[in-house]
Amino acid sequence: MTKIKKIFFILFTIHCSLFTVFVYASQAVKGGGYPGEYLLIFSPTAKSLAMGGVFTRSGSSLYFNPSGISEVYSKEFSFLRMTTLVGGVFSTAFFSYPLSFRRSVSLGWISCGIEGAEWVDEWGIGNRGTFSDDKQAYLIGYSFPGSRYLNVGISAKIVSQKIFNYSARSFGLDFGITYKKGKVFIPSLSIQNIVRPSLKLTDEGIPDKFPMNARVSFAFRFSDGFCLITDGVFENLMPDAGEKTLNYINAGAEVTIKEVLKLRAGYNSVNFSAGVGLNVGAVDFDWAVLFGDETKKMTAGLTIRWGYVPDLWKKKLKDRERFLKDFSKNLEIEKTYILNKEKEVENVVEDAVKVREAAAKRYIRSHEYEAALDEINAILKVQPENKTALNLKKGIKSGKLRADLSYALAMQYYRNGAYKQALKKLKKALKQNRDHKDAQFLKHMVIARIFIDKGEYYQAKSQLLEAFKIYPDNEECLTLLNGISDLLKAGGGKR
Repeated sequence: MTKIKKIFFILFTIHCSLFTVFVYASQAVKGGGYPGEYLLIFSPTAKSLAMGGVFTRSGSSLYFNPSGISEVYSKEFSFLRMTTLVGGVFSTAFFSYPLSFRRSVSLGWISCGIEGAEWVDEWGIGNRGTFSDDKQAYLIGYSFPGSRYLNVGISAKIVSQKIFNYSARSFGLDFGITYKKGKVFIPSLSIQNIVRPSLKLTDEGIPDKFPMNARVSFAFRFSDGFCLITDGVFENLMPDAGEKTLNYINAGAEVTIKEVLKLRAGYNSVNFSAGVGLNVGAVDFDWAVLFGDETKKMTAGLTIRWGYVPDLWKKKLKDRERFLKDFSKNLEIEKTYILNKEKEVENVVEDAVKVREAAAKRYIRSHEYEAALDEINAILKVQPENKTALNLKKGIKSGKLRADLSYALAMQYYRNGAYKQALKKLKKALKQNRDHKDAQFLKHMVIARIFIDKGEYYQAKSQLLEAFKIYPDNEECLTLLNGISDLLKAGGGKR
């Protein structure tokens, strides 16, 4: 199993787990009969209805979570009309307008009403005529990027209700966020009625206060053609005395075929649902079917998109250009900082190299070659091309410096007249470096001295001549050679 498949499997497991938890945790059928429940139990589009009433990100997101309108990149109008189970009519209309990339405004209208309901008096006697119950909400929302991956939305609404000759109006406020780092997993959270509308139809009546509700949504896109969405809804977060906090789940799935046909299905605590979406250029046609207890309802919706807002992509490019400009500026600052640091490091390295070069040469002068090699290797570790260090190392490795030490000892023995010890050291020096001219010269001089001590002047002269060939200007060699030549002319010495 590839890494991507493992991630999908984990996300799917989380989705199923959340689904199970909310189903078993449900305390009541969704919508607890509170004021304004039409803003919670229905859905703003046929697409959402077909998927169990889940939160879908578009211009109609004002209904559930205003942060979703950040997904709008063109002017958009959507409309829905649906007959409710109690014979009323539920209608929505939304218009969205993107200001720039991830910044959009949206206007919404929601109506839920019953016409021709039978009038019943306080004694329960009907046939008193009919009346209407009209509930409406007007919304305006704004969504903007809170950070690189976080979209934030806020919406204000005016709600009203009119029953017979009684009416009331109030104000409310909603808030939502969506975290979108990628396409695979998109969580969102909304709080409905942070400012709670309150309707009082009569002076003597008790005000109907809208409940504060929360919705947590998890969208999983397993591929470009398949997604799952789960909404956990928490109703009446701040219950008054005698009220309860309710919760329930909405879940839906969508399969896209050739980017044109969309097949949908969903579930909530009231009904199962299914639907079809058809994308025809800039127009989306959506159908939904709701299967409840012994009921079946069908509805349709329409979404129209036209033209991107003038300069929208230009603004996006400008935003991107501004980001790149700031990034380049910061990059230059960082580059300058790094170059200064590198220069400081180079200066420190140069100082350290000079110190180690001096130490290596000092060790070589005292013939401590192992210590000298340690210093040289330390230099080459930071400066592999250092010519001075390479030459010093080459000299040590070739035996020249070791030969110098043997030669120096041989010269000491020679000056003290210990010719045999001097000859031994010279042989060692020439073994270490056979091209050592000083050692070659001194070897001939030592052997010549040995022959002179034995009175074998012819052999001594032969060695002195070899030495003369190496260093013809050496005074000691010339003096000895002239003296032996005079002795031999006088008839002295052994042959």
